[in-house]
Amino acid sequence: MAYRRADQYEEATACLTEALAESRAMNDERHAADTLYHLGTVAWSTGQNDQAIGFHQQAVDICERTGFTDLVAVQAYHGRGEAHFANAEPAAAIACYTRSLALACGIGDKSYESENLMMIGHACIGTRGLGDYPRATASFEAALDIARAADLQWHFGPTLLGLDHARACTGHYGEAWTGMQKTLHWLESLSQVRYQLIACDCIGHLLLDLGLNELAIEHLERGLTLGRDTGILFWRAAINTHLAVARSRLEQKLSTRALQTTLEQTCRTSERYMTVQCLDGLAEIALTAGDASRCRAYGDELLAIAEPNGLRELEAVARRWRGEAMLMEEDYREAQAELSRAAALAQDIGRVRLQMDAQAALARLLAAQGQRDAAQCHDAKARAIGKAIEKSLEFSGLEARL
Repeated sequence: MAYRRADQYEEATACLTEALAESRAMNDERHAADTLYHLGTVAWSTGQNDQAIGFHQQAVDICERTGFTDLVAVQAYHGRGEAHFANAEPAAAIACYTRSLALACGIGDKSYESENLMMIGHACIGTRGLGDYPRATASFEAALDIARAADLQWHFGPTLLGLDHARACTGHYGEAWTGMQKTLHWLESLSQVRYQLIACDCIGHLLLDLGLNELAIEHLERGLTLGRDTGILFWRAAINTHLAVARSRLEQKLSTRALQTTLEQTCRTSERYMTVQCLDGLAEIALTAGDASRCRAYGDELLAIAEPNGLRELEAVARRWRGEAMLMEEDYREAQAELSRAAALAQDIGRVRLQMDAQAALARLLAAQGQRDAAQCHDAKARAIGKAIEKSLEFSGLEARL
């Protein structure tokens, strides 16, 4: 435990592997399940979610077979939920978190009550989960209420970041920016590196939404430097992806080879919640470079993950990139179908920047076909959304470049 919490993962794995062997030799299933949970958490923390899936499933199997309902079972279901979440299976993740939450309530474990609610919130966020922002917000707020009442400060950072990320995605950019800055400073004061890395990425994502690419690079590079200096690689795939997107938008010299390698690695290790980030970024970079074929291919891959796993926002993103590529190729009929579907999904989800992008793309599509009135209608919708985004930034110190 001490090694794991200190991010000393090799030492943690060695100790836990030895403990697991001893537990099995003594037929001690409770300690075996407990150890399997911690092995899974170490594997997940080091980007080996394929291994984490196996460890956590073994822990759950033991709890199912023995009927455990104590802390060991709470951990087992929570860990299995994390492995599902990392593999872009949010519905299955939420089912496990919900089971763990019920067990935690049964034994009065406020820490796991809060953490399960927090993770349900993250699994509802559109950029990695179901795209149910009202449920995400409610879960984060409930998690915070418990954490504050029980003074569980360890949970504050990731919960506050999730809540502000949801605010940004639903158009409350100024409030989200202020909250993220405050949370990052607090995390720095506590030297909570892993959560600082998430904060840098969340801030970078928000700034990319606002078109503030130079400032996004500043915050994302700050995260990369922190990870490099501490040797903690957690969340690097997302940070690298958003950094590449920002540089691409600024027409900086860019090789996608490293990002492609990251994509392949996340596929191998069942970290599909990072895979989808890579695919989204690579699709945008390809489109910016004028490579419609590659943009469409990445969109196809993203759709193949998003649609069957209920990732509604990412389905909308995939359809947007497919539609943009088709527009570039002058396949107007198919482009309109894809972009219209993307716009409808974005509106239903409430993902504000994606709504604006889809409406703007539809305006360009219709203008290319000479449908001036219809194009102006969609352009007006995009402009109205842009003005709402700008208004949300009042008193924040930020000025969008949309």
